[in-house]
Amino acid sequence: MVIGPDVAIGKGCKIQNNVSVYKGVTLKDGVFCGPSMVFTNIYNPRAEIRKMDQVRPTLVKHGATLGANCTIVCGTTIGRYVFVGAGAVVTRNVPDHALMLGNPARRVGWMCQCGERLTDDLDCLACEKAYSKEEEGLKEISGQDQQD
Repeated sequence: MVIGPDVAIGKGCKIQNNVSVYKGVTLKDGVFCGPSMVFTNIYNPRAEIRKMDQVRPTLVKHGATLGANCTIVCGTTIGRYVFVGAGAVVTRNVPDHALMLGNPARRVGWMCQCGERLTDDLDCLACEKAYSKEEEGLKEISGQDQQD
């Protein structure tokens, strides 16, 4: 594990083997970084040209899960309780509670705060929470969803 300068890591984060958190990355509380997942911080790097003044910040909000071997391209914001599947490549901002898969990553569903996939009606069969669609993703309507 490598933690670079100008990085913020919140409480209760879990950073697995072979993960480097580079300059410009902010992880809010409770973020899970799976084995060998990757953050970038320069959009178009060159070995022969120093570009550290071009760092694009990346924000990963509360409770997000970043699966094994996924890549988070710099300059993106990952919403609260997002689940990025193993091997996915995130190239743009992700709304709260989204389930992201593929290369490039696309939203294929929604996830509950408890980590289970929601039904098409935005209900969780595991913990019985219900959600509604909002501009920034989903919002819990049957309890208290933690803010970040």
